Amino acid sequence: MDLKNDFIQQLKKSFQGLQSQPLESLVSEYLISPFRIQLPKSVLSDIQKSIAVFFQLRENKAYQESYQEDLAALGLKDPGNKSICMSYDFHVTSDHQIKLIEVNTNASFLALGYEMYRMQGVPLPVADYSPDEIRQNIETELKLHGKRPHTPLKVAIVDEEPEQQRLFIEFLVYQELFKQWGWDSQILDIKKVDAAGMDFIYNRYTDFYLNQPQSADLRKSFLNKEACFSPNPYEYFLLADKQRMIDWSLPDNLDKWKLSAENRSLIQSVVPTSYSLEPQNKEELWGMRKSLFIKPKRAFGSKQSYRGGSISRKIFDELAEQEFIAQGFVPAPESLFPTPTGEQSFKYDLRCFAYQGRLQLVVARIYQGQVTNLRTSLGGFGCLEFT
Repeated sequence: MDLKNDFIQQLKKSFQGLQSQPLESLVSEYLISPFRIQLPKSVLSDIQKSIAVFFQLRENKAYQESYQEDLAALGLKDPGNKSICMSYDFHVTSDHQIKLIEVNTNASFLALGYEMYRMQGVPLPVADYSPDEIRQNIETELKLHGKRPHTPLKVAIVDEEPEQQRLFIEFLVYQELFKQWGWDSQILDIKKVDAAGMDFIYNRYTDFYLNQPQSADLRKSFLNKEACFSPNPYEYFLLADKQRMIDWSLPDNLDKWKLSAENRSLIQSVVPTSYSLEPQNKEELWGMRKSLFIKPKRAFGSKQSYRGGSISRKIFDELAEQEFIAQGFVPAPESLFPTPTGEQSFKYDLRCFAYQGRLQLVVARIYQGQVTNLRTSLGGFGCLEFT
C-alpha cells in the first residue's frame, strides 16, 4: 500500500488547483499511518461532552471577569469572534477515560484529516461534518467580529515563512477550499500581510500573543480590528495558554466560576492536576517528578517537553526559572499492530477538532518514542473507528 501516493491522488481529485503543485515533495512519507485506532463509542461521547463544557466555561461571565486584569496587562480586548479549526488533544486511559493533554487554537490537519477519512473509506466520527462547515464557521466569525460576510471575501492564510512549514500542503488545501467558495485567497508570510486589505485572516502563526518584534504590524491590526483574526490572542488566552490547565485544576477556581455540579465534576475528571513550576515550589515538585510531565506554558508541538522521571536536576532547576507547567503524567495509550518486521507497539493520542462547542472531527496521531513527531515509520495521522 502506497499511502503517500494514494493521499496525493485524493488531494488532486478533490482540488483541481493542486494538479500542478509538487505534492510529492510536500507530503511527508510519515504523514498518514496505515493503522486505525478502535475505541468504544463512549469515548466519542465523552469527548463531545467535554468540548461542550469547556466552551461553556469560556463563555461563562464569571470566568471571563476573573481574567480581566491579566488580559489588560497583556493589552488584549475581546474582538468578538472565537477560533476556527481549534483542537482538544486527549489521551485515553486503560479503562477508556479521557484526559485532556492540551488545547490548541491553531491546530493543524482538520482539512487534511477529512480527506484522509475519504481516502481510506472510513466513516467520519461526526457523521454530518463536511468542510463546508468551515465556510459557515468563518461567516459566523465575521458576524461576531462585526463584519458582514460578502462575496468575494478577501482571505489570507498567514504564518512565518509558510512555504517552509512542514504542513504547507494544508495551507494549499485551505486556499483551494476558499477559492471553491468564490473567495479571494492568498497564503502570506506574516511580514507581508496588509490586514487592512483583508476581511478574514486564518492565523496559523505560533507567536500566540503577537508580541514578538516581527509581529508588531499584525498585533496592531488585530487590536484595531482591521481584519477578523481567527484564531486570535484573546481566544488563545481563554482556552489554549497552558496556564489555563493549571487554573482548571484548582478547586477554588471552580468555586469562583460558579460551575454546575455536573460541569465541575467533568472538568475535574478530565483535566490532570497541573502546577506552575516555580522556584518556590521546585523542591516539592522535584519530589513528585516521576508523576509529572513538564513543558513550556506557551510553546507548541513537543518543544522542550520532558518526562519528569528522566529529567536531570540541573535542567529541572533551569526550567523553574522559566515559564513551565508540570502536568500530571498521563501515559499515552498503546496498541499493537502488524508490521513487515513483526508486531510492534505504537502510541497514540486523539486530536479532536471543534468550533465553539461542537466537535467536528477526530484523528489519531500515531507514533513511537516519547512524543508525537510525524517521523515514525508507519506512524502519522490515522483514522478512528468508534464501535
